Amino acid sequence: MKSVNRKTIVVFVLGMLTFAVGAVLYTVFLNVRRPEPGMIIENRGEICFQLNDVGDMIASVSPEGCFSTSCTRQVQKLGKVVVDRWNFELSFETCFVLAETSRFPLPCIDNCFGGGTIDFNLGMLDVGDYSVWLGDENLGKLMVFSGLPTPRQCLPE
Repeated sequence: MKSVNRKTIVVFVLGMLTFAVGAVLYTVFLNVRRPEPGMIIENRGEICFQLNDVGDMIASVSPEGCFSTSCTRQVQKLGKVVVDRWNFELSFETCFVLAETSRFPLPCIDNCFGGGTIDFNLGMLDVGDYSVWLGDENLGKLMVFSGLPTPRQCLPE
């Protein structure tokens, strides 16, 4: 009777260990979405405008989408802007290269700041309504006020 109990206990422990090892292997190798090699986001996103302390207009471009700061790595950020003061146009071109990173078994932080921003100093802009372009898409108008501080504006709204 004593040998049967010992044998039963050994079989039970081995069964539990097999189950635990199988569950870990399944979770690590089969059930987890692997990071993508790279995400390229060109000329898609949001542009926010605000004045700095000396009166220059600052434009901050962030990529389209929600990227967690804990699960996204910024590989590269490129951008250029053309300020056409004659036609009141601001033309932006941007490229964000992002990579997903795994924090297994920890979850990603629930925020959308992992894509980063590209900041442009546009200098002092003349009063008027500027057409804002991101690539080939017209996002809307930036209103630069006279006599009053220009409030923070984001496009598209």
